[in-house]
Amino acid sequence: MSVSIAAIIVTYNRLELLKETLSSIQSQSLPLTEIVVINNSSTDGTLEWLNTQKNITVITQRNVGGAGGFATGIDYAYSHGHDWIWCMDDDVVPMHDCLENLIKLQSDILIRTPLRHEVGSSTEPQDTIEFNFSNPFKSLWQRMFSSKEITNRSYIEAEGITFEGPLIHRKVVETIGLPDTGFFIFADDSDYFIRAKKHGFVSIIVFSAKMERKIHYSLDRPTSWKLYYGLRNMILLDMRYGNLAVKFFRPTLYFLKMFFTARSNSERLLIFKGYWHGIFQKTGKL
Repeated sequence: MSVSIAAIIVTYNRLELLKETLSSIQSQSLPLTEIVVINNSSTDGTLEWLNTQKNITVITQRNVGGAGGFATGIDYAYSHGHDWIWCMDDDVVPMHDCLENLIKLQSDILIRTPLRHEVGSSTEPQDTIEFNFSNPFKSLWQRMFSSKEITNRSYIEAEGITFEGPLIHRKVVETIGLPDTGFFIFADDSDYFIRAKKHGFVSIIVFSAKMERKIHYSLDRPTSWKLYYGLRNMILLDMRYGNLAVKFFRPTLYFLKMFFTARSNSERLLIFKGYWHGIFQKTGKL
């Protein structure tokens, strides 16, 4: 019996990167049933270029962030009857056999993501093996994935994975629904896969499935407006999933650390808004 697989790519103003992503998707050793690009109202010629391409479904919508883009894409793929939904941003390039290696894994696990890397480096420390929602004085990210996790096993379980390549079965969507669009950017994927775990689904990183990340992962301080989303959405996770001590203490610790290292009064105002909106779980675009 054939399996129906849709690729969902969310893009915003990164046309040259999008071209690389689409080229790699179109040349997969296991052909896709449908390729869907969610265009969040790009202004760099993305839509005009997409309109010249064949065999690509294009959905253009207002800029609702990555969270809104993946919600739209997953909803489309699910409602059109696809068995598996392969999600990614426009800055990743799956290797030729990436999808094939995700699919052929002999397992009943319904959430599978590739091993990501950058050019000239090993692995991306972005997937969370274990979250901490019990100790308010330690990091949310209790254990992050690193190259030392790669062993002779086929995969490793992870509690939190990013929307950079996960292959999700429709049964997951049927059970837990769509990503929360209120996150806009950041942590929408963490929230989604935490919800999946709470409903009994396991997420894994498949070592034989490789994906290259084109934009260098940086720990540098984000731009001012991203501080708001980063703080607010971390607090949202704590308020939704943390124990009483985490809900009471950790958001304030986040706030104080960021507030007293802010570079301007405008940054402090954004940080205060992020804290306040996180505590009272006000979601959506700033």
